[in-house]
Amino acid sequence: MKALTILFFLFLTSAIQAQATEHKHSLHWVEFTDKNNTPYSTFRPQDFLSARAVQRRITMGIAIEENDLPITPSYIQKIVALGAPLHAKSKWLNSIAIHTRDNDLLNQINQLPFVKSIKPLGRFRKVSKPNLKKNKPTVDVSKHEIDYYGLANNQIKMLGGDVLHNYGYTGKGVQVAIFDGGFLDVYRMPVFDSIYSNNRLLGTHDFVEGDDFVYESSSHGTNVLACMGSKAPHLMVGTSPDASFYLFKTEDVKGEFRIEEFNWVAALEHADSLGVDVVNSSLGYTGFNDTTMSYKYHQLDGKTALSSRGANIGASKGILIVNSAGNEGDGAWHYIGTPADAEGVLSIGAVRPNGTRASFSSWGPTPDGRIKPDVAAQGRYTVVASLNRYDVTRTNGTSFSSPVMAGMVASLKQAHPDKTSEEIKDAIRLSGSISSQPDSSLGYGVPNFFFAYLTMLEASIVVDHKGEMYYTPKPIEDELHLFIEQRNPAILKVSIYNKLMQEQFTETTETEAREIKEIRIPGLANYPSGVYLIKVEINASPYWLEMIKR
Repeated sequence: MKALTILFFLFLTSAIQAQATEHKHSLHWVEFTDKNNTPYSTFRPQDFLSARAVQRRITMGIAIEENDLPITPSYIQKIVALGAPLHAKSKWLNSIAIHTRDNDLLNQINQLPFVKSIKPLGRFRKVSKPNLKKNKPTVDVSKHEIDYYGLANNQIKMLGGDVLHNYGYTGKGVQVAIFDGGFLDVYRMPVFDSIYSNNRLLGTHDFVEGDDFVYESSSHGTNVLACMGSKAPHLMVGTSPDASFYLFKTEDVKGEFRIEEFNWVAALEHADSLGVDVVNSSLGYTGFNDTTMSYKYHQLDGKTALSSRGANIGASKGILIVNSAGNEGDGAWHYIGTPADAEGVLSIGAVRPNGTRASFSSWGPTPDGRIKPDVAAQGRYTVVASLNRYDVTRTNGTSFSSPVMAGMVASLKQAHPDKTSEEIKDAIRLSGSISSQPDSSLGYGVPNFFFAYLTMLEASIVVDHKGEMYYTPKPIEDELHLFIEQRNPAILKVSIYNKLMQEQFTETTETEAREIKEIRIPGLANYPSGVYLIKVEINASPYWLEMIKR
């Protein structure tokens, strides 16, 4: 009996000692002090950035900086050699995420001269076995609507998206990355056939489990993609139906830990290196399972949270980052989350189908007084594609107002490929329904993407189907864009006269029914400065307006 007691005591002692050497978290953030002895150089960006990413920086006048350089490889090699497997890395934060519970090993790593700090991130997830379904829903034309956009027509037309699409700006050639928790069944849904048949799914990666299979875990990302990339005319068409997509799984749907933020930043860096133009993230972080990781409202300054820090760096690289504001508007938290608080992020609130605020849409401002959210789109009764049949369904949340908006951002980017991300965001805010009096509820309001498109042209005039005229308040320098909307076929004639009523320009054209005709008047740089009259004749009915040439 005495021997048994001693044996049990020894077993208990060893168990306690084992627990003492194990950390409760299996993923840890290791931050480095520097990038010394790196083999990479800012003079050779082609070694770590794609040609498309380099071209984006050249187009936008963005310099290659030290934070673009990959982490010093020898630092990673030494830590891995000690027995800590690599989970993810971030060159912008000069950090890696490692997988271990061994406190002794963590202490050993922390003593390395190039290690600045180590912090817990959360739980490690093993790779799940892929499960692909073979059957595919059949097309059912009885579900079709008269409208080309199907039941998604309201969420698109609310933003003036149908007008922008009519000009051929549907996101073609624009690369979009979606960060989410999973993309169940995307490969088998008819609304995405156009993406696959036209090779517009550019790549996938699971930053949670470390493989490339993302068609698991959640249908949340599937719904997000439907808002943007679906193309099933008369059933559902998204806001960027011709864009190209990367699908990145960054969210661990089994728990809330800061590793998700690290995954988010790693995905953003990968998107940047690929040359992605637009990112949609219908994700947000405030509270975590380990409450010591949770944020307080005063920390939502756009500079504190891991994801917000990464977002601001990503935005400085020229990426248009669109993020949901959050669904805490009538909850205890009340405010937006991260990375929606980041200054470089276009944060999206939610409205009802009639354009009024959805009660769940999270409020601003940020604790440092910045307007957030930035703008809003339909997030109440948002139309998404049904998972298991050829149909649509409706859902709620800024998770869906965000991709509705992001798709339009991609379409606008196609229209103005040489504009910087800041110029595009400014134009979107300026076109908002309450841009003259932005508030902490809906920011600058519901934008009109056709007007945003116009504001980035040199000068433009719109004549709508009622004969009413709108114009951008810009002096004319070299080119004038004239847009004439007609519900019925019409003969158009545009003429320009100087102050002596001498004709300087004339052009006659025809429009089809329900068409917006664009007439470009070039060569105005050769006109003397002064006042000119523009005469627009629609089926011989004249409209006059004054033009000031600078």
